[in-house]
Amino acid sequence: MRFFFTADIHGSEIVSNKLTNAAQFYNVKNIVVGGDLAGKNLVPILKEGDKYRLNLFGEQKIVKENELPDIEKEIRNAGEYYKIMDKDEYEKAKGDEARIEDLFKEEAMSNLEAFLAKAEEKLKRIGGKLYIMPGNDDYDEFNELLEKHAGNVIVPIDQKIVDIEGFNLLGYGYSNPTPWNTPREKSEKEIYNDLKKLVEKEDNEKSIFAIHVPPYNTKIDKAPKLDKELRQVISAGNIEYVSVGSTSVRRIIEEYAPIVGVHGHVHEAMGIDYIRAKNGKDVPVINPGSVYSSGMLNGVIIEINEKSRKLERYIFTKG
Repeated sequence: MRFFFTADIHGSEIVSNKLTNAAQFYNVKNIVVGGDLAGKNLVPILKEGDKYRLNLFGEQKIVKENELPDIEKEIRNAGEYYKIMDKDEYEKAKGDEARIEDLFKEEAMSNLEAFLAKAEEKLKRIGGKLYIMPGNDDYDEFNELLEKHAGNVIVPIDQKIVDIEGFNLLGYGYSNPTPWNTPREKSEKEIYNDLKKLVEKEDNEKSIFAIHVPPYNTKIDKAPKLDKELRQVISAGNIEYVSVGSTSVRRIIEEYAPIVGVHGHVHEAMGIDYIRAKNGKDVPVINPGSVYSSGMLNGVIIEINEKSRKLERYIFTKG
């Protein structure tokens, strides 16, 4: 049984487009997306007559109408959204955090809906499926949109266990607390209780854990250490790294020993590690990493032996 796993696409249009083609390109029918679907920022574009003013990645720009499509494409490929406003709209939104968040959410939902429609069209042709969930950077409303598209192709998996060619695919998109206070965070106790309710009734020898946040103290949960101002800590000229994964995710893997864990969340921590479960099994845990802002789709092809119920091989991909 084979599937392609990725996470942390963060609204990048070029990465989303690559993802809709990944099944055919890599010759797999099942795609699993492990959360963080939304972009990071909303760029207001102020319309002034026949010109447009904006701040593009820290640089003030004034562009003509015929230059606008290229600017819009650049913004979307970087995983950001834009909103064209007249002066009155801009002034009303300026400084109004609630209004800005509403505008951001509208654009995020609209772009996610467009991605789902495109993915459904492409995957339907080859009999493929998209198993998908929001992550901690997303909104709970994303689940409502995913459920709206649920069917033979789109399979929502957040806080569920679903069938994937005879195996149990567990999906969980929340994370432990982060310095950024993102929309979908829970305490370690809540995460453990959520996961335990899901797994305790399942045959975990047939289970694949697709959990957005990686297990604590592994090679795949290392991120730059931050100070109180959220600046990277430099020691002896090098960036310091610390574990930022979930202790509860590690604990649940140790207790229930799935076939494999696939994770995201920590963009810098591409790789594989192993967790020794209480039954003596070494459980592989994998993070494909993310470089979405450069237009790169990171992923990993997972192959599982149907007889032994073990990870047969894994292949990291970049495209």
